[in-house]
Amino acid sequence: MRKSPPKRSNLFLLELILAIFFFALASAVCIRLFVQARTLTLESHKQNQALTCAKNLSALFESREGSLADIAENFPQSHLEDSRLEIYYNEDWELCPENENAYLLTLTLSDSSYEGHLPEGEIQVLEDRELLCTLAVSCYIPIEVETGE
Repeated sequence: MRKSPPKRSNLFLLELILAIFFFALASAVCIRLFVQARTLTLESHKQNQALTCAKNLSALFESREGSLADIAENFPQSHLEDSRLEIYYNEDWELCPENENAYLLTLTLSDSSYEGHLPEGEIQVLEDRELLCTLAVSCYIPIEVETGE
């Protein structure tokens, strides 16, 4: 008895299965890369927004000469305690009340040096207790010199 050689259709089917396998493997890798890229983009956007808010508060700290009460006037839904100001933002980085916040921006004053002419503080931006960015701030308040006139 003679064995019949394998049919061409069997080889074609095997090639087709291997091609589909490699295509599925490559597509799984590509999908994973796209998901990672999207995650990195969202995280980068969040950190950029946090840094922008911190820099804006830093500029306000300097223009108000380190007075938390004056700064709090610009944020009506903020919370001011002794030497700490808390400002609340929602998911879209818009000001919101405390119970709707997704992000918390805090400005904490530390001891002032040079006889009160250099207030210093730290700005932190948090998302669910996860620190997004920290910015040290200080502002020099010039000493007024009396003229002898």
